[in-house]
Amino acid sequence: MLKSKQQETFGAFYDSVRHNNILEPKTTLLLHMAAAMAVGCTPCMDYYLGQARKEMITDEEISAVQGVVMAVSAGRVNAQFREVERKARESK
Repeated sequence: MLKSKQQETFGAFYDSVRHNNILEPKTTLLLHMAAAMAVGCTPCMDYYLGQARKEMITDEEISAVQGVVMAVSAGRVNAQFREVERKARESK
């Protein structure tokens, strides 16, 4: 469990990222949702999906984010396996 000062520091960091005044709030929310999907954080996905619903983000927009995460994840698996294959060929 984080100590109070550590939790406050994390909270300040999170708030500065979530409300960054650089990206549009909708874009930032969708990025948070995508990151939650990518790392498999179910509580985070639940939270950001709820936030997306409150912000009237459409199912189509959420599906597009999900598709991007799935494509990148599949690309990672493909690249990792190609690397394993390359190492196996080189060790022969």
